[in-house]
Amino acid sequence: MDGNAVSSGMSFSQDWFSPHIPHLSRLLAGLRGVPGLSFLEIGSFEGRSTVWFLQQVLTGAGSTITCIDTFRGSAEHSGLDVGWDDLQGTFRRNVDSFGSRVRVIEGESAVVLRGMPRQEAFDLVYVDGSHQATDVLEDGVLSWPLLKVGGIMVFDDYLWRMMESRPGPAIDAFLAVYADRYDLLHKEYQVAVRKRAMDGPPGRHFD
Repeated sequence: MDGNAVSSGMSFSQDWFSPHIPHLSRLLAGLRGVPGLSFLEIGSFEGRSTVWFLQQVLTGAGSTITCIDTFRGSAEHSGLDVGWDDLQGTFRRNVDSFGSRVRVIEGESAVVLRGMPRQEAFDLVYVDGSHQATDVLEDGVLSWPLLKVGGIMVFDDYLWRMMESRPGPAIDAFLAVYADRYDLLHKEYQVAVRKRAMDGPPGRHFD
Protein backbone atom coordinates (compact mmCIF):
# COMPACT_ATOMS: atom_id res chain seq x y z
CA MET A 1 0.00 0.00 0.00
CA ASP A 2 2.55 2.59 -1.06
CA GLY A 3 1.08 3.90 -4.34
CA ASN A 4 1.20 7.63 -4.99
CA ALA A 5 -2.35 7.78 -6.36
CA VAL A 6 -1.33 9.13 -9.77
CA SER A 7 -2.25 7.28 -12.96
CA SER A 8 -2.26 8.15 -16.61
CA GLY A 9 -4.95 10.68 -17.48
CA MET A 10 -5.16 12.12 -13.96
CA SER A 11 -4.22 15.73 -13.26
CA PHE A 12 -3.35 17.24 -9.87
CA SER A 13 -2.06 20.77 -9.35
CA GLN A 14 -1.22 20.19 -5.67
CA ASP A 15 0.09 17.31 -3.59
CA TRP A 16 -0.75 17.70 0.08
CA PHE A 17 -1.61 14.01 0.49
CA SER A 18 1.48 11.95 -0.38
CA PRO A 19 3.30 12.64 2.95
CA HIS A 20 0.45 10.84 4.73
CA ILE A 21 0.62 7.66 2.64
CA PRO A 22 3.15 5.78 4.84
CA HIS A 23 1.12 6.02 8.06
CA LEU A 24 -2.25 5.62 6.33
CA SER A 25 -0.94 2.50 4.61
CA ARG A 26 -0.11 0.99 8.00
CA LEU A 27 -3.29 2.23 9.65
CA LEU A 28 -5.62 0.91 6.96
CA ALA A 29 -3.77 -2.24 5.92
CA GLY A 30 -6.44 -4.45 7.46
CA LEU A 31 -9.15 -2.88 5.30
CA ARG A 32 -7.49 -3.47 1.96
CA GLY A 33 -9.59 -5.81 -0.16
CA VAL A 34 -12.44 -6.11 2.35
CA PRO A 35 -15.73 -6.21 0.41
CA GLY A 36 -18.52 -3.73 0.93
CA LEU A 37 -16.60 -0.97 2.68
CA SER A 38 -18.02 2.55 2.70
CA PHE A 39 -15.80 5.60 3.20
CA LEU A 40 -16.81 9.24 3.69
CA GLU A 41 -14.43 12.00 2.61
CA ILE A 42 -15.15 15.56 3.74
CA GLY A 43 -13.11 17.77 1.43
CA SER A 44 -11.93 16.13 -1.79
CA PHE A 45 -10.45 19.03 -3.81
CA GLU A 46 -8.98 17.50 -7.00
CA GLY A 47 -9.34 13.92 -5.77
CA ARG A 48 -5.77 12.89 -4.97
CA SER A 49 -6.71 11.34 -1.62
CA THR A 50 -9.93 9.94 -3.11
CA VAL A 51 -8.01 8.11 -5.81
CA TRP A 52 -5.52 6.71 -3.30
CA PHE A 53 -8.29 5.31 -1.11
CA LEU A 54 -9.90 3.70 -4.16
CA GLN A 55 -6.66 2.27 -5.55
CA GLN A 56 -5.04 1.15 -2.32
CA VAL A 57 -7.77 0.41 0.26
CA LEU A 58 -11.25 0.19 -1.28
CA THR A 59 -10.26 -2.71 -3.50
CA GLY A 60 -12.86 -5.19 -2.28
CA ALA A 61 -16.04 -5.88 -4.20
CA GLY A 62 -18.77 -3.31 -3.67
CA SER A 63 -16.58 -0.83 -1.76
CA THR A 64 -17.45 2.84 -2.28
CA ILE A 65 -16.53 6.36 -1.23
CA THR A 66 -18.84 9.34 -0.70
CA CYS A 67 -17.19 12.73 -1.29
CA ILE A 68 -18.53 16.02 0.08
CA ASP A 69 -17.08 19.27 -1.25
CA THR A 70 -18.21 22.73 -2.34
CA PHE A 71 -15.55 22.66 -5.09
CA ARG A 72 -15.01 26.37 -4.45
CA GLY A 73 -11.97 26.11 -2.20
CA SER A 74 -11.51 27.86 1.15
CA ALA A 75 -9.75 30.94 2.50
CA GLU A 76 -6.45 29.09 2.88
CA HIS A 77 -6.41 28.36 -0.85
CA SER A 78 -6.20 32.00 -1.93
CA GLY A 79 -3.26 32.59 -4.24
CA LEU A 80 -3.00 28.99 -5.41
CA ASP A 81 -2.71 28.38 -9.14
CA VAL A 82 -5.78 26.15 -9.39
CA GLY A 83 -8.48 25.95 -12.04
CA TRP A 84 -11.25 27.08 -9.72
CA ASP A 85 -13.78 27.51 -12.53
CA ASP A 86 -13.64 23.78 -13.24
CA LEU A 87 -12.46 22.27 -9.96
CA GLN A 88 -15.35 19.81 -9.81
CA GLY A 89 -14.67 18.91 -13.45
CA THR A 90 -11.04 18.17 -12.58
CA PHE A 91 -12.14 16.01 -9.66
CA ARG A 92 -14.66 14.10 -11.76
CA ARG A 93 -12.14 13.46 -14.52
CA ASN A 94 -9.65 12.14 -11.98
CA VAL A 95 -12.14 9.67 -10.51
CA ASP A 96 -14.03 8.89 -13.72
CA SER A 97 -12.48 5.45 -14.16
CA PHE A 98 -13.96 4.31 -10.82
CA GLY A 99 -17.53 4.85 -12.00
CA SER A 100 -20.31 4.26 -9.48
CA ARG A 101 -17.84 3.50 -6.71
CA VAL A 102 -17.64 7.28 -6.18
CA ARG A 103 -20.64 9.27 -4.97
CA VAL A 104 -20.22 13.05 -5.13
CA ILE A 105 -22.29 15.46 -3.03
CA GLU A 106 -21.66 19.12 -3.78
CA GLY A 107 -22.37 21.45 -0.88
CA GLU A 108 -21.34 22.76 2.52
CA SER A 109 -20.40 19.82 4.73
CA ALA A 110 -22.39 21.09 7.72
CA VAL A 111 -25.55 21.17 5.62
CA VAL A 112 -24.93 17.88 3.83
CA LEU A 113 -24.03 15.96 7.00
CA ARG A 114 -27.16 17.17 8.80
CA GLY A 115 -29.25 15.83 5.95
CA MET A 116 -27.65 12.39 5.75
CA PRO A 117 -29.79 9.53 7.11
CA ARG A 118 -28.55 8.08 10.38
CA GLN A 119 -28.82 4.55 9.01
CA GLU A 120 -25.97 5.44 6.65
CA ALA A 121 -22.88 4.04 8.37
CA PHE A 122 -19.28 4.47 7.21
CA ASP A 123 -16.19 2.39 7.93
CA LEU A 124 -13.95 5.46 7.67
CA VAL A 125 -14.52 9.22 7.83
CA TYR A 126 -11.74 11.44 6.48
CA VAL A 127 -12.07 15.05 7.69
CA ASP A 128 -10.17 17.41 5.39
CA GLY A 129 -12.58 20.19 4.46
CA SER A 130 -12.48 23.76 5.70
CA HIS A 131 -9.52 24.55 7.97
CA GLN A 132 -11.52 26.97 10.13
CA ALA A 133 -11.61 25.59 13.67
CA THR A 134 -15.38 25.86 14.02
CA ASP A 135 -15.90 24.04 10.71
CA VAL A 136 -13.47 21.25 11.63
CA LEU A 137 -15.17 20.68 14.98
CA GLU A 138 -18.60 20.70 13.35
CA ASP A 139 -17.49 18.21 10.69
CA GLY A 140 -16.22 15.86 13.39
CA VAL A 141 -19.31 16.12 15.58
CA LEU A 142 -21.81 15.78 12.73
CA SER A 143 -20.06 12.84 11.07
CA TRP A 144 -19.40 10.88 14.28
CA PRO A 145 -22.94 9.39 14.39
CA LEU A 146 -22.42 8.23 10.79
CA LEU A 147 -19.27 6.26 11.71
CA LYS A 148 -19.69 2.58 12.54
CA VAL A 149 -18.54 1.24 15.88
CA GLY A 150 -15.05 -0.01 15.08
CA GLY A 151 -14.74 2.50 12.24
CA ILE A 152 -11.90 4.98 11.91
CA MET A 153 -12.05 8.77 11.80
CA VAL A 154 -9.02 10.64 10.44
CA PHE A 155 -8.53 14.39 10.90
CA ASP A 156 -6.03 16.07 8.60
CA ASP A 157 -3.93 19.18 9.35
CA TYR A 158 -3.70 18.88 13.13
CA LEU A 159 -0.36 20.75 13.12
CA TRP A 160 -1.27 23.19 10.32
CA ARG A 161 -0.74 26.79 11.51
CA MET A 162 -1.31 29.09 8.53
CA MET A 163 -4.40 30.74 10.07
CA GLU A 164 -5.28 31.76 13.61
CA SER A 165 -8.50 29.75 13.50
CA ARG A 166 -6.90 26.42 12.61
CA PRO A 167 -7.79 22.72 12.90
CA GLY A 168 -5.57 21.85 15.89
CA PRO A 169 -7.62 23.39 18.72
CA ALA A 170 -10.83 22.05 17.17
CA ILE A 171 -9.41 18.53 17.00
CA ASP A 172 -8.20 18.82 20.60
CA ALA A 173 -11.70 19.88 21.65
CA PHE A 174 -13.23 16.92 19.82
CA LEU A 175 -10.77 14.51 21.44
CA ALA A 176 -11.53 15.90 24.90
CA VAL A 177 -15.33 15.76 24.55
CA TYR A 178 -15.37 12.27 23.01
CA ALA A 179 -12.56 10.87 25.18
CA ASP A 180 -14.62 7.90 26.38
CA ARG A 181 -15.76 6.89 22.89
CA TYR A 182 -12.59 6.15 20.92
CA ASP A 183 -9.15 4.58 20.91
CA LEU A 184 -6.42 6.91 19.69
CA LEU A 185 -4.52 5.27 16.82
CA HIS A 186 -2.29 8.06 15.53
CA LYS A 187 -1.46 11.64 16.52
CA GLU A 188 1.05 13.56 14.46
CA TYR A 189 0.16 15.85 11.53
CA GLN A 190 -2.96 13.74 11.19
CA VAL A 191 -5.03 12.34 14.05
CA ALA A 192 -6.82 9.00 13.78
CA VAL A 193 -9.25 7.42 16.23
CA ARG A 194 -11.25 4.19 16.24
CA LYS A 195 -14.84 4.45 17.45
CA ARG A 196 -15.81 2.04 20.15
CA ALA A 197 -19.00 1.11 21.92
CA MET A 198 -20.08 3.44 24.72
CA ASP A 199 -19.70 0.66 27.29
CA GLY A 200 -16.19 -0.28 26.17
CA PRO A 201 -12.98 0.19 28.18
CA PRO A 202 -11.35 3.64 28.47
CA GLY A 203 -9.65 4.84 25.30
CA ARG A 204 -5.90 4.45 24.81
CA HIS A 205 -4.16 7.81 24.48
CA PHE A 206 -0.66 8.19 23.13
CA ASP A 207 1.34 10.68 21.08
